[in-house]
Amino acid sequence: MSRQDETRAGLRFFGRVSASVSHEIKNVFAVINEAAGLIEDFTLMAERGMPLQPERLKSAANSIQGQIRRGDAIIKNMNAFAHSTDEDVREVNLVEGLALAVALSTRFADMRQVKLTMGECEPVSMVASPFDLTRLLHSSIAAALDRLEAGDTLVIGVRPEGGGASFSLSSPGKDGPLRDDEPFADLARAMNASVSVNEKTGTSELLLERAGSSE
Repeated sequence: MSRQDETRAGLRFFGRVSASVSHEIKNVFAVINEAAGLIEDFTLMAERGMPLQPERLKSAANSIQGQIRRGDAIIKNMNAFAHSTDEDVREVNLVEGLALAVALSTRFADMRQVKLTMGECEPVSMVASPFDLTRLLHSSIAAALDRLEAGDTLVIGVRPEGGGASFSLSSPGKDGPLRDDEPFADLARAMNASVSVNEKTGTSELLLERAGSSE
């Protein structure tokens, strides 16, 4: 892939994630607007002499507070994603990197009615491009989701492996949900990453080698 093609692929990924986040924020506003409308209705009813029902007011207020917390989490994730472009490479906490990729992929999983969750994670870090790492993990999750069905669960973890790291992707009752790196082969090669399947455990492994370890 040429440098220009790689740049465009990165921009398309940034745009896809940004569009997804904007949809999530729009949904948060919609729920808040609905709850505010209910409070207004209760107020009008009270002005007409009908008794206020505190539990209904409390429920509407709790809904607004819950959506504000949800919106705050979405904005924090988007902020972290935006700052992943600040440096070409740096020491990256891979557990935090995986958590961010999972958070940014949750809406895509929800649309497929697949539960996406973090599994066992061991502390591990390595020098990498934060943006490319997020893109690699997001692409891996998307490829795994394509092989799952509504009602399935995708569990992702990470552990140190040979100076690098291994990300595990599994779905209870299913074979390894990620069979190869075909959907993101160019990016995988650029990051010294490869995919394998442990047939005994039915777990897919995304191995990320430490830079220079294959030389």
